[in-house]
Amino acid sequence: MNSPFNPENTLDPQLSPIGINPANTRSAIGILSSEELYAPLMLSLQHIEKLVDECVAVYIQRGLGSNYDISDYQFTEYGADIMEDELPIIALSNIVLKYAPFSVEDIFFLKNKQIIISTAPPEIFTSEMVQFLHEKKITAVGINFLSLENSQIQDTVWQLALAFLFSNNIQRAIQLNPLFLKSVYCYNGEICSRAIAENTGVPWKDLIELCWNWN
Repeated sequence: MNSPFNPENTLDPQLSPIGINPANTRSAIGILSSEELYAPLMLSLQHIEKLVDECVAVYIQRGLGSNYDISDYQFTEYGADIMEDELPIIALSNIVLKYAPFSVEDIFFLKNKQIIISTAPPEIFTSEMVQFLHEKKITAVGINFLSLENSQIQDTVWQLALAFLFSNNIQRAIQLNPLFLKSVYCYNGEICSRAIAENTGVPWKDLIELCWNWN
């Protein structure tokens, strides 16, 4: 059941930003490989090149493009760094992409205030996973909530990633962007998906109530 709105507990968009601040740190995106056969690439080589041109580091897990005849060397030609294991990628990245659900082990190793974009079927979540998301104040996007065709995934992830990386006020971006309103299932550690909340027995909060400055 949705928790009642309490203005005193609402995040103020000017006081509680979650976007990446390039002035404080070099932004970085990590892309993890998926065991799903023919999982679509979440960003194209051209997207990766544009990010690198904007001084965003891109870390890619070895073998990511094998199903699409894209070698690790080709990724490096477009400016990405190749890494063998997922843990260093998670440790170095502000935003982590994975075309598969994050496992409880993945979530355990996430950093505080990290942003993840993945598939997120509600039935895979456990109370332990939700607890880790809450404790680490993770903001999480489930692209499966958008019902996209495979051909739409790269451009959609690109739009979401750019908004997280370069918006001065991510709360405002969420208010105005239907992609966020439909796909963010965890905001700053708070579950925003009723299906996930019911599956794990935790309360959920409306995303607009969390992001809107009602004062």
